[in-house]
Amino acid sequence: MQEKNRQMLVNSISQFKSDLASFLSDYTTNGPMVDGLLALEASSRLSKFQVRFDDLYDRYQMCKAGERLFGYDQSEYPELNRLQNELTLLQKLYGLYNDVNRVVDSYYDILWADLDISRINVELTEFQNRCRRLPKGLKDWPAYQDLKKKIDDFNETCPLLELMTNKSMKERHWELIGEITGHKFHIQNENFSLKHVMEAPLLKHKDEVEDICIGAMKEREIDGKMKQIVQEWAGVTLSFTNFKSRGEILLKGQETADIMTNLEDALMILNYLLNNRYSTMYRQEIQTILTDFSNAAQILDLWLAVQNLWIYLEAVFVGGDIAKQMPQEAVRFLNIDVIWNKIMVRARENALVIPCCVGDDTMSNTLPYLLEQLELCQKSLSGYLESKRKIFPRFFFVSDPVLLEILGQASDSHTIQPHLLSVFENVNEVEFNPKEYNLMLSVESRENEKVELQTPVLAEGNVEIW
Repeated sequence: MQEKNRQMLVNSISQFKSDLASFLSDYTTNGPMVDGLLALEASSRLSKFQVRFDDLYDRYQMCKAGERLFGYDQSEYPELNRLQNELTLLQKLYGLYNDVNRVVDSYYDILWADLDISRINVELTEFQNRCRRLPKGLKDWPAYQDLKKKIDDFNETCPLLELMTNKSMKERHWELIGEITGHKFHIQNENFSLKHVMEAPLLKHKDEVEDICIGAMKEREIDGKMKQIVQEWAGVTLSFTNFKSRGEILLKGQETADIMTNLEDALMILNYLLNNRYSTMYRQEIQTILTDFSNAAQILDLWLAVQNLWIYLEAVFVGGDIAKQMPQEAVRFLNIDVIWNKIMVRARENALVIPCCVGDDTMSNTLPYLLEQLELCQKSLSGYLESKRKIFPRFFFVSDPVLLEILGQASDSHTIQPHLLSVFENVNEVEFNPKEYNLMLSVESRENEKVELQTPVLAEGNVEIW
């Protein structure tokens, strides 16, 4: 059988050489390396020629084994080896080219609601790394230029797509992008996908689209901050405290001061939001909130001013001796006191700061009136005190509150004791007769020096008789 097989080997080698020459000729004329060939067509031809080459290479291996078996010299085929190396490189290039086309083209069918830009970024980064790892000689080939451009173009669009997928994007923002790009976006359509976005010339209007998307995010931040402030203040309430035995008819000073400080902080933030260039859509709403908060701050400030003056005059006109000497002002204060009780009852029933202050016109109308009436009472009281000082100039040495305390309890001669040093120099104490309440027996200095009164003085009616 040896001669028969040897002849078959010779014939096979001869036929192989003929087929290889034919393949090389066809490859040169119609292969994937023909000048001017589009990358897609080159990839298709590569697949066909690769199948034919694999068949040739298998026959080459068989012929080579036959030559070794019969002891023949090994035939060399430099063109075959060159072609093998070239096809290996082409497979790397067009394998990547086909992967890029397949994956990137699949992006276009993704529904906009399901788009995951972070995953796309990871895949594109991997393709870029594979491109960089290709042999340097391939980087001048058209297919490499095509796939690199496809990756780079999509990669350049990704930051825009990421901005456009942000939840802050509303229909009005899509309409603005549509006006700029001249493309209609049917964002509400359930079949709206990435391809409908990529059809628009986004990169051509990159800066304008970015500005719209950033504006949308800024608007969402403004809206969120505005709602946060409103929500925080929806639960802030006024604090009340008791006054004498009359119940909770006063605002707590420190708590109210803290509320006013927090209101100032909120007003600063609202003013910033109002003046922000992206606040156009919410400007009217912010302005309304800002007005309410500003009015509330003014009312609280006025409220505390009225409260302080009311406390000061209440000690004078409720149950004191001065009220008897100023009957007209006492009646005025009594009316003020009734209104004050009403607004405090109202405040306790609706203790939320903003609704209580600006929910209606009650506080804005009532508090200025109360302040005006209290100031009239205070003015009359100041005139009254001035007249007493003119009658008894020693009273010029004491403050209004001290003088009010003295005059307000003038019927009780013993109440002057704490204020003697202010009225009379170095008179620290007066000794009263233990049996006769208003009879003074002696005066004593801070150094415990006592001066007996030769004729005891009867202190009755008013200290002014002294």
